[in-house]
Amino acid sequence: MMTPRLGVRFEPGWAPERLPDFARWAEDAGFDELWFSEDLPWAGGIAMAATALAVTTRIQVGIGLLPAVTRNVATAAMEIAALARISPGRLSIALGHGIPSWMDQIGASVPRRFAALEETAVALRRLLDGETVTMNGTHVNLDGVTLGFPPEHVPQIFLGTTGPTGLKITGRSSDGVLLPELATPDAIRWAHREMAAAGGASEVLLLTVTSIGDDRAGALDRVRAKVQELIDLRVYDNLTGIAGLGADGSGTLADEILQSLAVAGTVEDAARTVTQWAEAGADCIVIVAGDDDPEESYRRFATEVFPLIGR
Repeated sequence: MMTPRLGVRFEPGWAPERLPDFARWAEDAGFDELWFSEDLPWAGGIAMAATALAVTTRIQVGIGLLPAVTRNVATAAMEIAALARISPGRLSIALGHGIPSWMDQIGASVPRRFAALEETAVALRRLLDGETVTMNGTHVNLDGVTLGFPPEHVPQIFLGTTGPTGLKITGRSSDGVLLPELATPDAIRWAHREMAAAGGASEVLLLTVTSIGDDRAGALDRVRAKVQELIDLRVYDNLTGIAGLGADGSGTLADEILQSLAVAGTVEDAARTVTQWAEAGADCIVIVAGDDDPEESYRRFATEVFPLIGR
């Protein structure tokens, strides 16, 4: 069993001026990756990634999810290529549909979300590869576009999706999937199978809500409300079904289920959950805020969980 890459997310609701110090801390603490979620109406993911890359030297920086429908793919490729050239080999991109209510709010909804996601992923890859791209799709329309400065080290492109249709697109059109904060070991195995059936992508990355403390019950209580909020969004029904909560998320969020999809409890509990995800085939685990003092949980993960999992 390979130890997965371990990452941490700078929360979308945190003020951007906190980023430089946080990015330096994450690198010094030994995390492999630092991720951003571009959520409405917080700071833009590309600007945040540029800042993180500028103040660090080693850590991999991931932008995700970038909604596929909010930017022209050519101008997005221009920005991503510039970052990839300035910081070679340190950038990853994850594209998503965008939360439907947010896309409605800004007038960016499209009638065929899956087509838009795949067309954007394919066009972005080809542009970053230095190709001259012509595409007449339902969402992406390009006429002989070539990047002036394609990167030598093309960033990996992941997709954020959770259903069979999306995972098939992921398998044939990207490097892998970034699963949201409700992924159990069984969900990781399922994602691998769905992508393999499409004959392409193989990596599974996941976000996980995190609350670590000496008192297991207290740590679970602190993270439970955050996880329940995600369940109640009703946009991850495939994952709630796999977790044993029912396709409508109406099942009871028992401690056993909670600890199968969150880094929650004692440091020993956290290490056990990470090991179970690794055994299921997780390539990267990104911890995200889940309690009132998320940075303390992040610190304990780095100082106390890392040694338990061989880091």
